[in-house]
Amino acid sequence: MTTKKLYIIGNGFDIQHGLKSRYWDFKEYLDNTDKQLVEKLEEYFGSDALWSDFEETLAYLDTEQIVDECMDYLQTYSAEDWSDAYHHDYQYEVQQRINLITDTLKKRFTEWILQLRLPNNANENMVVVDKNAKFINFNYTDTLERLYKVAQEKIFYIHNKAVDTNSTLILGHSRNPQNAKKLDELYNDENTDVRVAEGNRILDDYFIETYKSTETIITENSDFFDSLKYLETIYVFGHSLSVVDRPYFLEIIKRIDKDKVTWKVSFHNKKDLIDFQAFFQGLDISSALVEFDRMYNFDKTQLKLFGNNNKN
Repeated sequence: MTTKKLYIIGNGFDIQHGLKSRYWDFKEYLDNTDKQLVEKLEEYFGSDALWSDFEETLAYLDTEQIVDECMDYLQTYSAEDWSDAYHHDYQYEVQQRINLITDTLKKRFTEWILQLRLPNNANENMVVVDKNAKFINFNYTDTLERLYKVAQEKIFYIHNKAVDTNSTLILGHSRNPQNAKKLDELYNDENTDVRVAEGNRILDDYFIETYKSTETIITENSDFFDSLKYLETIYVFGHSLSVVDRPYFLEIIKRIDKDKVTWKVSFHNKKDLIDFQAFFQGLDISSALVEFDRMYNFDKTQLKLFGNNNKN
């Protein structure tokens, strides 16, 4: 059967159903499980924007702070108690700090997602969803499967899904490291201590390893995007429509008849509405084709099918 509807699902969808899935909720979880990680994240990235724009803030690691912390492990070659271990101590300390904000962070993040639970009254906040449609889910949770009984094969978990502690979730920033000057290039010449040079390469690698490449995700899932060419309606539920995810929308628009497909986009407040209108203008989508409303108002005449009495 030809798919004519697509749902693009963001974190606002989970929040609508009572999941505590904001990044501030993640911080609260870490406060109770790994206080050291919270302290180091706020030390290396600053606390102002970190928990409100978590993934993008990961692109702005304070490398100087890490270098300063590790300088005590950079023993001079003329030290009286010189040991061969001193050849590697500095790099080891740099790597340990990077491991904390990459490997440990991903481990704790996955643990946090796995412990999220829908409240008992989650069904009271259900919205109309066509289970025969296709779905692009930007969330790591299984709310669509668990609460709406949408078949897993209809859902493209664009950043993967948390199934167990071994799940590989795509978590990172969108700042392409190829567009940034590398520390190894800026601070490496014939006079640079080889240990410092190696430490700089470890720090450079951090930005590469934490880069969330939309180009790669699109290329690896081209069959899914190709399958969208017969769409008639696209629902955007609880998505922030940030510039980071713009490439995905552009890719969808390449596949559809953008002068005919209608969009139904949920918004939370007036600022969202203004930003969202600008987002679609930037995509060159006619305003006549885009309807903005609360998530629970779309197709609400069908709410009785769910026995939903939501009055929000």
